[in-house]
Amino acid sequence: MPLRLRAARQTDAATIAALHLASWQDSYRGLLEDAFLDGEAPDAMAAHWDRALRLRPLPGVVVLALLGGDAVGFCAAWRHGRIAHVDNLHVRPGLRGAGIGRTLLREAALRLQARGCAEADLRVFAENTGALRFYRTLGAQVGPPEYGTSFGQPVSERRCAWEDIGRLIAAAANPR
Repeated sequence: MPLRLRAARQTDAATIAALHLASWQDSYRGLLEDAFLDGEAPDAMAAHWDRALRLRPLPGVVVLALLGGDAVGFCAAWRHGRIAHVDNLHVRPGLRGAGIGRTLLREAALRLQARGCAEADLRVFAENTGALRFYRTLGAQVGPPEYGTSFGQPVSERRCAWEDIGRLIAAAANPR
């Protein structure tokens, strides 16, 4: 069954929120408070994705990956001048490592490159060593830990950056 990509629609908000939540509950248990992941996060993510897909407050793209009829991942990236800022890249737990994230990231970067972006960046939780390893294999320059918040939760993040979005696109096209 081939992977299919399409632009997310407003009607996909609940699906994307569920993917986002499942990914966080799987990856960030122990890094974020359980009370947040199990209590506040479901409503916060549902409201966030409803607003993001209904109002489209930032210029950019949200790409949804489908396998058969099932949503298996998404990538949201916003245009900040010449920079494509990847705000979210999530793959359904159990399907990571199959190339879905790489394919989503490449598609979002291609779409924003076509809109004038020449660079790309993202922030990843500093403790997410698997994600940092993934972005390094795609040529990211990884910065030092910085403290901030995500959904009101204190986090330590690292900026991953590509000075040339074309290098990210080329690296993501080559499976490792």
